[in-house]
Amino acid sequence: MFGLGLGKHKRKLEIALETCFYPLIDELGNVPIPMQTDPAINASILAVCETYARSQNVTKQSDIALISDAAFEEVYRLESINVQDRVSAWQNDNNDAFNQAYAAAEAKTTADLDLTWLTDFAKENFKPATGLML
Repeated sequence: MFGLGLGKHKRKLEIALETCFYPLIDELGNVPIPMQTDPAINASILAVCETYARSQNVTKQSDIALISDAAFEEVYRLESINVQDRVSAWQNDNNDAFNQAYAAAEAKTTADLDLTWLTDFAKENFKPATGLML
């Protein structure tokens, strides 16, 4: 019914991802720039979104896409579209790093959205954003 029920799922994912990446977020609310071009972290974000949506019985592909879009916007803000375009390219190109990370994230994602595994991965692979403006 016009996607009204999707709001709670979008919000839950936004909060989970904000909490997940909090150790890396700068004072302006930005994640580290290198995350934008990393297939593993972005595959993990997509897998979390899609796996969570399916666990909540969201089956319509356009609804899952709306939920994923909201999550990417929460993480990447203005760069969200560019990141999602890269994600689509990695999927279309059957990128090995992307596919492996997606499968691993899919296996670790639960309906309660405990993303400590993703926080640990992000902290191990990215330096916190600095918020420096040039």
